[in-house]
Amino acid sequence: MADNNTADNSLEASGILVDEALAGAVGSSGSSDAGMDTDTIAVQQRDVASSPSLPVASEKRSPTSSVRRLRNSHVVALALKRMLKGPAPTLDHIIRFLSSGSGHDKFWMLTQYFTKVVVWLFAKRGQKSASERVRTLSNLVSDYRIMIRLTGLVPMAQYVRYAEQFPAQTRLLQWLDRIMNLTLVCYYPLEHIYWLGAHQILPFSENLVDIAGYWSCRFWAVWVAMQFVRLGEEYRLIQGKRREIYTRDKIDAAQMQVELDAVGAETKSWKTQLLINACYFPLTLHWSIRGSTFPDVAVGVCGTVAAVAQACNVWKATA
Repeated sequence: MADNNTADNSLEASGILVDEALAGAVGSSGSSDAGMDTDTIAVQQRDVASSPSLPVASEKRSPTSSVRRLRNSHVVALALKRMLKGPAPTLDHIIRFLSSGSGHDKFWMLTQYFTKVVVWLFAKRGQKSASERVRTLSNLVSDYRIMIRLTGLVPMAQYVRYAEQFPAQTRLLQWLDRIMNLTLVCYYPLEHIYWLGAHQILPFSENLVDIAGYWSCRFWAVWVAMQFVRLGEEYRLIQGKRREIYTRDKIDAAQMQVELDAVGAETKSWKTQLLINACYFPLTLHWSIRGSTFPDVAVGVCGTVAAVAQACNVWKATA
């Protein structure tokens, strides 16, 4: 603030000096030539005011604007210092999110599907060039996400072993897990064949590439359909827990609230999974049917909602 006040005072002093110089010049002219008429004095005043050796009063810089600029610079400097030297928990959280496999994929998934909506908006406004550029980005991101799934069978094998070593709560859930795992074991190789053949990395025929692409999506559609069954069984178990808490004979009020909160958290997670699956279902049907008329903007909307919901889950998990 001392620097600001100094600048303000310097500017005010310079303005005062200019005014005094003008007044002094006019005054000295008047005292030395007392016999001159009024018109002559007026001419001398204009000559002094227009003299190149003295700045015109209208050219003075505004003290308020200078102080404001100095103050803003000081605030920006303090903000940069705090950002660079202080802790950055939000930045750390973003890095953890993007560094995780799920977070990395969900970021690009959101980009892939939201750009489809942007393409539709540009096309609706007649901005064809911008629409095509964004479409190119969307297609590149989609291709990239397929490529990074080339190693998808490795974690899939680990999950299959885990599901067998730690059985689900009910026999139905256990068999659902097995069927769903089998569909993914079929899905991944077919998608790999499609991608490698479409890019002519391996010499697959166009017919094989086409068949592999459709059948990979059909196995994914089966997985999504089975997920609805799984969610139904999980909802039945959640409701059973809730009833058991309310019908228990002896339970402390605080303990009861803790258990109800846990059930509430499970219910919230269940609703999120239901939303994600409901968004995936039309997409899998669209890509499984030849000649589907499902609009691309609807694909973008469904995919964006699913991506946001999954990204929120990963964001919480990486907190």
